[in-house]
Amino acid sequence: MAANIWETIPDELWREILLRAPTRYVARACCVSKLWCSIVRDPSFRKLHSERHAAAPNENDLPDALLVATNDVGKYSIFPIVPGESPVCRVANAEGYRLANVCNGLLCFASRGAATVVVCNPVTGEKLAPSSDPPLLPDLHQQVMFALGFSPTTSEYKLFRFADRMIDVYTLAGEASGWRRHQLLHPCRLVENHHSPPVVVGGKICAVAAAPPHPQQIERPGAVLVIDVASEVAFTYSTPDYGYPFADATASAFELHGRLCLAINVVNRVQFWAMPVEEDDDDLPWELFYQFRVNKDDIIKGFCHHSEKGARRSAWLDGETHTLCYRVGDRLYCRYVGMAMPTPKSPDEVMSWDRKIHLPVAPSSSAPPWSLAAPWSWEPSKPSCQWDIYAGYRPSFLSLLTIAPLQPDDDDGDGLLSPPITLEPLQPDNDEGNENGRFMRSLVRALQQHKLPKRRLFPTLTDRTNAKRICSGNPPCRC
Repeated sequence: MAANIWETIPDELWREILLRAPTRYVARACCVSKLWCSIVRDPSFRKLHSERHAAAPNENDLPDALLVATNDVGKYSIFPIVPGESPVCRVANAEGYRLANVCNGLLCFASRGAATVVVCNPVTGEKLAPSSDPPLLPDLHQQVMFALGFSPTTSEYKLFRFADRMIDVYTLAGEASGWRRHQLLHPCRLVENHHSPPVVVGGKICAVAAAPPHPQQIERPGAVLVIDVASEVAFTYSTPDYGYPFADATASAFELHGRLCLAINVVNRVQFWAMPVEEDDDDLPWELFYQFRVNKDDIIKGFCHHSEKGARRSAWLDGETHTLCYRVGDRLYCRYVGMAMPTPKSPDEVMSWDRKIHLPVAPSSSAPPWSLAAPWSWEPSKPSCQWDIYAGYRPSFLSLLTIAPLQPDDDDGDGLLSPPITLEPLQPDNDEGNENGRFMRSLVRALQQHKLPKRRLFPTLTDRTNAKRICSGNPPCRC
């Protein structure tokens, strides 16, 4: 009787049901039914599913966080921080490349020479590179930053390259082809930042710039650059007043309830400031939603383990458990915050974490802990496996064949260029026969420990400061 009921449901209804389901559930449905598998494999279904969930994500399409690790030979391993999920993929032949940012279900890799960009979809295993390289810069040694953005209003993906006062843009689809250049009226130094890669919030790319050099060498975040992907207009906003002007501070950007959120670590506190990303207001309110304490010993230990100024930091909201997560070095702090929009807090109100998780330490490199140029100077051994957390990942069935025009240099007839990097499947139980593989498995298990039972949070007090817009490309500069 049950079998007959299932058979009476028309295929069009199954198609509509699967179109409404998140990508991870649709992928699992392929293993349940041959009919569902045939529906999902239809290119028209994949295109419509990716467009619907990218343009108007619902409460079930909260972004995930990706664990991205790279070893000393330039091979990336990508894992989702979701229990029961298989590893995403391995990116090989990526020596000289870095993961610039994550946009929906696409990964943007940029070469360190700033000459090549590769966009990958780990779900479909496809990759593409623009048909032309970005224009050369006057200063070949100038630091640049790449980012991939998506506009829900136009359903377009665009590549952006930032360098000093210039922004170069490339549209992956549509009539516009080639790179075009815009002037950034307010100087904004955007460089590779492990603490805060660019994030995409509401069709806008948000990036934390580097602050001008301080006479006392104090590390602090610079202005926040917001670029509307559709209009390609840039706006610059000041950072919130976090209250410690003469202390080192780092900022990590991510999406929180549809807003841009900065997790600012200063002294022994982490403050979470959120701002609605809009382009028509000169004064946008920075609202302090959460404030926690962190142990300064964790920062010092991270300095020793990573051999850099301060421990690596990253922040994200776990969409599955609605848990706010903050990583500093080899420690992970977690707090359940629920699904509702929080109310602003007072700067004097400090909350407590639900859990503090000790993460495994990466194995050390085989290189000697001393410099050949100066053998008398000893430095801590660098880890053979570097890892970071990238927020804002929404798995997608989007085929890069549907957004990229046919390329004249196509080698295999699939309409795409053949970038040097390759995507390989990553088996969940593969230790790779080395210490790095075993470390990655233990790290994934440790990161998944924050899936703790939920408990209610009652926010009370309010306070806010304003983010004064410094400059915009249109209307003209008013600095």
